Amino acid sequence: MNDGFVNEEQLRNYINNNDWNTYNANIKELLKFTFGNKLNIGLTFTAEKIGGQVKPDMAITHNGTKKYISIKKGSGNSVHQEKISVFFPFIESLFDLNTLNNLKLFHYGDGTLDDSGKIRYSASECQTLYSSEIASLNKKFNEWGKLKIFLDRFLFVGNVSSTLIVDVIYHGNINSGIWASRDELYKYFENNSFSSSALHFGSLTYQVWGRNNDFKAVHPDRRYVMQVKWGGILNDLNKIKESRNYE
Repeated sequence: MNDGFVNEEQLRNYINNNDWNTYNANIKELLKFTFGNKLNIGLTFTAEKIGGQVKPDMAITHNGTKKYISIKKGSGNSVHQEKISVFFPFIESLFDLNTLNNLKLFHYGDGTLDDSGKIRYSASECQTLYSSEIASLNKKFNEWGKLKIFLDRFLFVGNVSSTLIVDVIYHGNINSGIWASRDELYKYFENNSFSSSALHFGSLTYQVWGRNNDFKAVHPDRRYVMQVKWGGILNDLNKIKESRNYE
């Protein structure tokens, strides 16, 4: 079983139907943060798995309130994957055809807009070849009104209509973790600049799941899937924690 899924299961089992006094200091702090003035240490907490193509991994119910948690672990976290057959029309609807064409140039990386090129370039080569197109995309993607839409799609809601929206992102395991609320993350991404030559949404980066540059990939279909990574997740969560401690 995937290590991330094992971690999620362990967290759920640890929190589910246990009394306050059984929890360690880390989980107590998470629950205090998550439930705020709804916290009643005399009442139990129930934790359940959330399945399907939504962003929360776990729901915790306590004192008549349900909160949705997204659980992360490790570094270089991939936080979103989507077929370009879905993502490309979304980009055109959000911006225009010219913006979509710039993205296609970077994604296909073969000098064409329809994946018909005979030579495919690496991600780093594309970053050089299409630097002006990437700069234009970054300017559009990181305007706050649009960036917020991307954050919802990649971190909090997903690309399907859902009422299951992440309240808290938690990075860690039972014994040690760091977290931030959705509102804290909105504020952080809105109030900080994230300059980069990579194609990015704040500190999240866009990549092709598998470019298949040599036309010999075991999984050639991965060329048609976009992926978003959050390599700086711990740095971002730590900065939010620091600012929270000063308030």
